[in-house]
Amino acid sequence: MFRTSLIILSALASMIASAAAQPASLTCSGSLFDPTGSAPSAKTATLALGPPVSIDTGNGPQRASVVSNNRIQLRFRTKDFTGEYFHYTSDLFLIYRSGHLARLMCQR
Repeated sequence: MFRTSLIILSALASMIASAAAQPASLTCSGSLFDPTGSAPSAKTATLALGPPVSIDTGNGPQRASVVSNNRIQLRFRTKDFTGEYFHYTSDLFLIYRSGHLARLMCQR
């Protein structure tokens, strides 16, 4: 009985440790705004928060370099855009070098 309990506890501990090691993955959707002011288009992305930070905007996952991360905001960069994710509101802004702006809402 005692041995069975130890086996179950060790299995649970390993499952919890592996779940904690997985980065938080968020699904984000919203609009992409054009600098010319034309009608916005739909935009979706998947953001992985745990080290390393990565984002998939439909062209495959891109690893992002973290500029800053605090309790309020995560700021990161890729070759195409700068991203700002706000932890409290789950807002994600992607500011493209081309002048486009994406505003997305994220959820787990």
